[in-house]
Amino acid sequence: MTNEHSRYRPEATPDYSHRFHAGNVGDVWKHCVLVDVLSRAAVGARRVTFIDTHAGEASYRLGPTGEWSEGIGRLWTDDSSVAGDDAVARYIALCRRLGSGGARPERYPGSPALARAVLSADASLALWERDSATAASLRETLHGDVRARIEETDGLASLADAVGEAESAGDEVIVLIDPPWTQKSDWAVVPDALARAFAASSHTSFLLWYPVKSLTRPNAMFARLAAAGVPGTIAELITTPLEHQRQRLNGSGVLLVRPPSGLTAAIAAAAPVIGERCATRAGTWSFRVQSWTAAS
Repeated sequence: MTNEHSRYRPEATPDYSHRFHAGNVGDVWKHCVLVDVLSRAAVGARRVTFIDTHAGEASYRLGPTGEWSEGIGRLWTDDSSVAGDDAVARYIALCRRLGSGGARPERYPGSPALARAVLSADASLALWERDSATAASLRETLHGDVRARIEETDGLASLADAVGEAESAGDEVIVLIDPPWTQKSDWAVVPDALARAFAASSHTSFLLWYPVKSLTRPNAMFARLAAAGVPGTIAELITTPLEHQRQRLNGSGVLLVRPPSGLTAAIAAAAPVIGERCATRAGTWSFRVQSWTAAS
């Protein structure tokens, strides 16, 4: 295990649409962190509002083969990973309860399903999804859940107003920003939307997921956020060394703004468990944690 990676290489335009990559190692890392964030929020005194800017579907069917084999497939039957009460154990237990499968996973829960399962009955779920077919599937799955509000609109454009409204109601607010990263411009558009929402808020916690195939664009995004006055902490898990070019993810990271107390330590403990099991080359994985304060 190494604490830092320094390799750089060109990358093709990625597409991390939920439907095509459900259950992969990026989902594992993202959802393990999300479950821990929501679990900590759920024990607080205030009502929780969960905002998902790119909600996707609540449940995904996994084919006989796919990227899930390097992600949830590595953990699905590993009972040693669910023996305790840590972040990984809670995440896997939820995947088994909300998904389905025997010797291998056959369905994988999306972030709306995970949030619905973790949060209390008085929580509010604001779920945005621009794709009409995906939004329809999400409505069908969550039909009858009065906590969920599904809007077929641009979640990034609506984020600052939604955060301000939820905070005004006295809620504890958790935001997941999980775009498909289909355009190079996303590396500027997404952090700019986060910066606007941060400026409009006083206590909201933000979790931004991003893919890693090189460090060039992520590092530029961090610098852009710091220059905009947004402090942050990243937790980045690489399960295929960056010098290996491939169509699938090399790894991914979560960028945390105002993380709840204890979260960073919890996910640092989760990284070796996931890294060792999901590494595509035995024993070769890396984990980077980095924090910065807002530029003065």
